[in-house]
Amino acid sequence: MRFGIFTFSRAPYDAIAQTVRLAEELGFTSAWVNDDLMVPDYADFEPWTLLGALARDTACIRLGTMVTAITFRHPSLLAAQVHTLDHLSDGRVNLGLGAGGPPHPYRAFGQTEWPPRERVERLAEQAVILDTLLRGESATHAGPHYPVRDARLAAPVQRPRPPLVIAAHGDRALRVAARYADGWNTLAGQPYPAGIDPAQRVPLSEAVAQTRQLSERLDAICADVGRDPATIQRSQLALFPNPDPFSSLAAFDEYVGAYAAIGIEELIFYWPPIEFSYGERSSVPAEIQTRFERIAAERIAEAA
Repeated sequence: MRFGIFTFSRAPYDAIAQTVRLAEELGFTSAWVNDDLMVPDYADFEPWTLLGALARDTACIRLGTMVTAITFRHPSLLAAQVHTLDHLSDGRVNLGLGAGGPPHPYRAFGQTEWPPRERVERLAEQAVILDTLLRGESATHAGPHYPVRDARLAAPVQRPRPPLVIAAHGDRALRVAARYADGWNTLAGQPYPAGIDPAQRVPLSEAVAQTRQLSERLDAICADVGRDPATIQRSQLALFPNPDPFSSLAAFDEYVGAYAAIGIEELIFYWPPIEFSYGERSSVPAEIQTRFERIAAERIAEAA
């Protein structure tokens, strides 16, 4: 099992860098930031610029987006951003990719809101183009949303290309993941956005069962498209975990064990916890921070 952290891209930068450096010291293998431009409740910075700074302020932790929304960028531009970070970080970048949707501020970018089907169509086209460009190969694509001719980047540090992690829950998006992803990410079976309210969160057993169903559905789609499902790494963003895995060593072991048993290979935890970083921000109480560091030292650092 590998462990990562997810932190919102909120000012000041020094606080983000401190969080990621601490995670690196504690043995976390990945750090992820959101891609939600112009959403003051939880996003202040453009993520690829932010990750470039973090690449220089860290040594070994992998860096990525959870997830880059297709809403804001043409895939050729996104490929150039990922390629740049691949070199700046000496091969420590993962590209998380998703279909986007609310609450992305379409109007801030002169767009109309795309319906779900169009978002998935665009996700598929982006995956095709990114898969080619990030290998350092020439890309020509005649799709209706992103026509590209003779686009090309230099060779990447990571071979054959930086890993592509696709967040997917519906069949159409899972099919994109089955064809192009090195990794698949899910929200761990908790309701979104209802889970912001602790009373709406489902028990761990129910969340795990729902995650298992999605993972098995991905397996079936892989079989349909001729892909070995074992070649897709499984990860989850621990959105609204129940119980809180950092409330005690026993809770951590229960949470990790439950997802490991269904084949999840990487758990990504919000840090700071979502209740201290979403909307009105507040400092993480010293007791909670100390407990997090102690559990991470005893479980995550040992695993690393």
